[in-house]
Amino acid sequence: MEKFELILSEMKNILCDELKNFVERYENYEDELFHENLFVSFPFIELFYVLDNAGIQIIDNVINPLYAKRITRFGKGADRSSRPYFLEAIKEKKCIVTKPYRSLSSSEVTATIAIPIKDENESIKKILCFDIDLIALLHSDKYFYAKDRFEKVTKVFYTIFSIFLGFISVKLALWGSLNLFVIDSNPEHIFKSVILFTLAIAIFDLSKTIFEEEVLLYKDPRRHSEIRKTLTRFLASIIIAISIEALMLVFKFTISDPSKLIYSIGIIVSVGFVLISLGIYVFLGTRSEISVKKFEKESKQ
Repeated sequence: MEKFELILSEMKNILCDELKNFVERYENYEDELFHENLFVSFPFIELFYVLDNAGIQIIDNVINPLYAKRITRFGKGADRSSRPYFLEAIKEKKCIVTKPYRSLSSSEVTATIAIPIKDENESIKKILCFDIDLIALLHSDKYFYAKDRFEKVTKVFYTIFSIFLGFISVKLALWGSLNLFVIDSNPEHIFKSVILFTLAIAIFDLSKTIFEEEVLLYKDPRRHSEIRKTLTRFLASIIIAISIEALMLVFKFTISDPSKLIYSIGIIVSVGFVLISLGIYVFLGTRSEISVKKFEKESKQ
C-alpha cells in the first residue's frame, strides 16, 4: 500500500487536471460517447459513477470493458454519503484522490478520484467518481514503469552485494577457526581469532541489514523516518563491532604491551562519541517528525 500511496501523492494533481479537462468537454455524463472515450483515454479507470449532493448514486455503474467480468453493473440508488471520497469532496469542493484501499467491487487495490460539479452559485450539484486500478496505473505511466524496473535492477544488485558480504563473513570466520584450532593456541593467535570472528559477525550483520532494508522492505527515500531507521541500524552494527575490537585490544595490549593501551582507549572514546552523536540524531529526528505530523494534522482541521 505504501508504494501505491507514493504514486498517488506524486500523480494526484496530474490525474485531477487531466480528468477535469476531459470532463469539461462533455455535458451529458450518461452519454455512450463519454463512456467510450473515457476508458480509451484512461484505460486504468475500472469504474465510473455519479453521486448527487446528498451522496446518492444517480446512475448505474459504468464499467470499463476490461473489468466487466468482476464488477457488477448495478449501483443506482446506493447511499454513498458516508464514503471518505464523498465527504472529502464535499468539504474541499475540489477534485480529490483518496488513499489506496481494497475495492469492494473488484477486490483489487484501488483509489477513487472524485470531481465535484458546481452550479452557477458554486454549490455542488453532482460528484463524478472514478475508481482506478492502481496496478494498471503503475504500468500505464512510463515514468513509474521505468522507475519500477529500475527498482528491480537495484534490488538484484543489492542482493548480489549482500551475498558477497555474507561469503566474506564466512571466510573470515573460517580463518578465525583455523587460527584458533590449527595454529598453536598462544594468546596472540587467540586474540587474532576473536578479532576475525568479530569482523565476520559485523560484516554478516551489515549484509543482513542491506538485504532487509534495500531488498525486502519498500522505502520512500523522501521520508526522513526511513533514512533514520536505516542509518541507525547501520551505525549500530558498526558501533558494536568497533566496541568489541576495542575491548580485544585492551586485553591484548594489557598482556603484550601496556604502553599501547592509549590507542585502545582512543578507540573506546571515539565509539562513545559516535554513540552520543547517534543518540542526539535519533532524538532530534524523532522530535522533528512529531512536529511535522502535528503541523499536518492541525492544517487539516
